[in-house]
Amino acid sequence: MVIKAIQYNDFGNEEVLDLVTVEAQVLLDHQVRVRVCSVGLNPIDYKIFEGVKQLRMLSFFTKLRHPSKWFESKKSLFPRGVGRDFSGIICEVGKGVSNFSVGDEVFGTIISAPGLGTKKGALATEICVSETEIALMPKNIDFDHAATMGVAALTVGGAFRKIGLSKDDTIVISAASGGIGSIAVQYAVSMGATVLGIASKQNADYLKSLGAIPIAYGENVKDSILAATSKPITKLLDCYGREYVDLGFELGLKGENIGTLVPSPSVILRGAKFTGPRHSNYDDFITMSNLVSNGDVSIHLDKVYDFSLSDIKEAYKELRMGHTKGKKVVKIEQ
Repeated sequence: MVIKAIQYNDFGNEEVLDLVTVEAQVLLDHQVRVRVCSVGLNPIDYKIFEGVKQLRMLSFFTKLRHPSKWFESKKSLFPRGVGRDFSGIICEVGKGVSNFSVGDEVFGTIISAPGLGTKKGALATEICVSETEIALMPKNIDFDHAATMGVAALTVGGAFRKIGLSKDDTIVISAASGGIGSIAVQYAVSMGATVLGIASKQNADYLKSLGAIPIAYGENVKDSILAATSKPITKLLDCYGREYVDLGFELGLKGENIGTLVPSPSVILRGAKFTGPRHSNYDDFITMSNLVSNGDVSIHLDKVYDFSLSDIKEAYKELRMGHTKGKKVVKIEQ
């Protein structure tokens, strides 16, 4: 049986992507085969196919822990799939699967080691994934919205666990109107925390609707934060990059109270926590599903694209440019 998939054979921008016909994966024990309905796009997707320096660095450290990987050639890295988040319908279950059945509607994300990780990708008409990488879809949302939940569930759940967020905290979140940031804002609000979200001035009303105090990025961000609340800032989650980790230290936070989703040696050396899915567990899928079911987290779709090479290239180009409000999704088959 053959399927269609997005793949690439060298690192680069979205022009390296290609829509190909390939043999379907072999279903292994404890895996399910999912007919993919929608795929949610994340910045980590294009960072992986671009082969950015930070991810190569993480892959280097992985090789230090697994010496056999030093003997892998560059050619063995390719072809590689694209995308992590997905929703779909289970069409086959492997031996040992106990929690899912054919016909179940599920969402999930392809989980891999930090760095360049797996060669698998969700942008395909069918994928085989472990039953630990999926959860049942909430009944009150569609496939497009469900396809955005996987990475966000593990990223936000893991990050908040690592920095110990609680209802008593006042947290600053950078890139707060983006796909991950907007969910992190709602997640923190649902916990009872006070949230200050950094985004563009144009997204101030959107952040207010999510329950955050909006802070415009640019000059004098620190002063704007201190003027916006009388409460002491106790935590910071950086969804953008190093400058906001620096802001956390300027606000007087210790490294253990600063989480970042963007790795860099200087950040780690200063004691801030590189976090996200690496500190997640399976229950984070269930927590996110419950938050969506209860209406505590609503998912805004920035744009839905067709499963065509031109649309997918355009989607990643726009995502890379930034200023996305909510999530971008590719509709595959529904």
